[in-house]
Amino acid sequence: MDNSLIIIVIAQVLGLISWLLLIYSYSKEKLNELLFIQIFVALFDVASYLLLGADAGLLICAMELFKTILYYKTNKNNGMIAISIIGYILIGLLTIKNWYACLPVVASLIDSYGTAKDSKMANITSIISNTLWTIYDVIILSYIGALNDIVVVICNILFLFLDYARHIRISKFRIVKNNYLTKDTMNKIYKLDIKNYGKENLWDKEYQLKVYKQNSDSLFVINFKNNFMGYINYLNVINEEYERLKRARTMPDTLNLSKIIPFKRKKKSYIVFESININKAYEKQEAIELIKKKISSFLKSKKKRKIYIHGMLGYAITDFENEVYTSLNFKKIKNLKDNITLYELDEESIKKIVD
Repeated sequence: MDNSLIIIVIAQVLGLISWLLLIYSYSKEKLNELLFIQIFVALFDVASYLLLGADAGLLICAMELFKTILYYKTNKNNGMIAISIIGYILIGLLTIKNWYACLPVVASLIDSYGTAKDSKMANITSIISNTLWTIYDVIILSYIGALNDIVVVICNILFLFLDYARHIRISKFRIVKNNYLTKDTMNKIYKLDIKNYGKENLWDKEYQLKVYKQNSDSLFVINFKNNFMGYINYLNVINEEYERLKRARTMPDTLNLSKIIPFKRKKKSYIVFESININKAYEKQEAIELIKKKISSFLKSKKKRKIYIHGMLGYAITDFENEVYTSLNFKKIKNLKDNITLYELDEESIKKIVD
């Protein structure tokens, strides 16, 4: 077999491994695990383009590798788009030897623009950028890469034309899982808490960060048109702590961190909603309905994973939180000090939701 053909075949194999790793990475719920796998995705892409002698593709993938490692190590995304744009332009200046070498550079610039905008624009720019990547990959003989690009283009077109209108009609609100608490998100949460709760009802900022780290799988961010508008935070605690909080006459200033535990399959779980907080301008029925739907789907998803929730407590400081809990059929247990109300969704009520 000719050496050049062997090199092309190896490049296709490396591209296939990269694609499979990329698909596998999306099965990970924790951001750091996803990023760790995508470091290897970028490594295989770099090796594939290196074998094919595709300078532009090689340098762009090398830059993506650098960005992924940087984000994995620092968990900071500030300035990434600006760095990317400058980097892509420099790559373009260094590698434009043939007309097709400009395709991945232009594609990456377009993709960076879309990422900085709303989801619809990101969808449109992704179609354009992946089409350009498809042409480039076919020319430089990266057939697996081209196949991957085509799949992305088709999926985005289907989403844009068949599902996007329905998606928008449902709600402009989105509730998304926040797998890693950045300082930026923490500051947004703290500012919102001060505004809606007042300092007297807040946990110490450093302590709150410790709670989130102890219970990292517990934060949902509420977005409106991709902008932070609020959040939902819950704690999974041991049964004894759940019962203690239920008997207490005040909302606790602190919790014993050892009482906050991860979910375990086939084990009883007890949830305490620490906060359901949203910008007052968005305290609308639409937001309440979305939160109801999210909590219901959360309970059902846990049951599917054989995680059985036997009770849920909720502290209501604001009128909005009172409305959310009552709309979910939480029962009012008692009024606590500082005009705080304690609600509970008992085991029987939870079964009605999940069954």
